[in-house]
Amino acid sequence: MSLICVCFDNFQFYGSSGEETGAIDDPFFGDLVEEEESDEDDETEESSVDLLIRFLQSMFKKASKRAKKASRSVLPAAMSPQLVSFAVDGVLLLAALSIVKALLEVVCTLGGTVFVVILLLRVIWAAVSYFQSSGSSFNQGEGSFGSAQPVT
Repeated sequence: MSLICVCFDNFQFYGSSGEETGAIDDPFFGDLVEEEESDEDDETEESSVDLLIRFLQSMFKKASKRAKKASRSVLPAAMSPQLVSFAVDGVLLLAALSIVKALLEVVCTLGGTVFVVILLLRVIWAAVSYFQSSGSSFNQGEGSFGSAQPVT
């Protein structure tokens, strides 16, 4: 099936006899036209990010519902349910943000440590290769450090 399909069924040209024109089956640049891949598979499949977000939302709702029940049993009846709900959701969000912050600190610390280790390895590697390339003259006796020099 070709992607380019031009239909002139409802369009009348000036001076045309009104006969129906058919669709163009073959595109002019047939070799250059790429067929579209079906996006239906992408739409029907849920990505892992969507599944993770839905899982976290359901866990938040469950924890929020339990915390609201527990706080209503402790708090006086004069407290409005909206205020209790707002307070519980705020505390849960702050707790979630502090957990995410702690995880990011761990990741950043590990990343910084890996960066410093790689940097040190590169410095050591460069120093060793420098001394190997320039130190060969010292090993052959041409350098000033390997032998005694006359005073001039």
